[in-house]
Amino acid sequence: MRLTHPEKILDVETQLTKQQLADYYWAIAPHMLPYIEGRPVSLVRCPDGSEKPCFYQKHVNAMVPPGITAVDVPDKKTGEMEPYITLSTAEALAGLAQMGVLEVHPWGSRNEDLEHPDRIIIDLDPDAAIAWPRLAESAGEVRRELKELGLESFLKSTGGKGLHVVIPFEPEYDWAVIKQFAHAFVLKMEKDQPGQYLTKMSKAARKDRIFLDYLRNERGATAVAAFSPRARAGAAVSLPLDWSELKSAERMVVRVAEFEQWRGLLSRDPWKQFLSCGSGLRRRCWKL
Repeated sequence: MRLTHPEKILDVETQLTKQQLADYYWAIAPHMLPYIEGRPVSLVRCPDGSEKPCFYQKHVNAMVPPGITAVDVPDKKTGEMEPYITLSTAEALAGLAQMGVLEVHPWGSRNEDLEHPDRIIIDLDPDAAIAWPRLAESAGEVRRELKELGLESFLKSTGGKGLHVVIPFEPEYDWAVIKQFAHAFVLKMEKDQPGQYLTKMSKAARKDRIFLDYLRNERGATAVAAFSPRARAGAAVSLPLDWSELKSAERMVVRVAEFEQWRGLLSRDPWKQFLSCGSGLRRRCWKL
């Protein structure tokens, strides 16, 4: 793989280089690809590093590296086909380093069935004043509420201050139904505990509360992929977690530049059942 300026620093805080980013993508590919392959993806590009302006790219153009392909996605207003980025190989993933890609965001549906999502994401975005134990307890509450509905869920860090609770299921319902379900779910949690949760995107009203973001469950919306870096100082990673890790005294933070130090975590697979459902094989999936 050809990298121009492999020594270029993409994160000042950890001194992450373009070469290190490419090496990380190559090594993490077997673990990350199952969650993004065969889906439209949006990329967050930071060609001058995480501290400088970054931008989203979702369409294929002449500048994308080898291995990245396109899937035709009809514009929801005009119906005109647009060539969205999709990728499925380690070569394509590692090639993102050449573009300075520090985040990968997949759709919640697959290329072969774009209008029927197969996962729901409840994003717990806490006010800065909320400590880790309280956020962890809240994620556990979300899980218990979903279990009461007969739904299994999976947990991951966001690489930021929040957590994602992810529910895989059969791709049988359109985006409007899924968004309505997610909205009703978070509204109930807000109604039950108005001092704990908030469902409207209001910074002013979020003081000492956790924003339950359901808006990632609509057509064209995306969320950061499992194992993706984040385009923020430190280049932390969004990492699948076991539910037992909510009992930890502190939030787990892993960074791309420190990959060799936490690589051993990959031997565990807290999302093993997720993959049996999220693969699109329509087996062992839950129904809403």
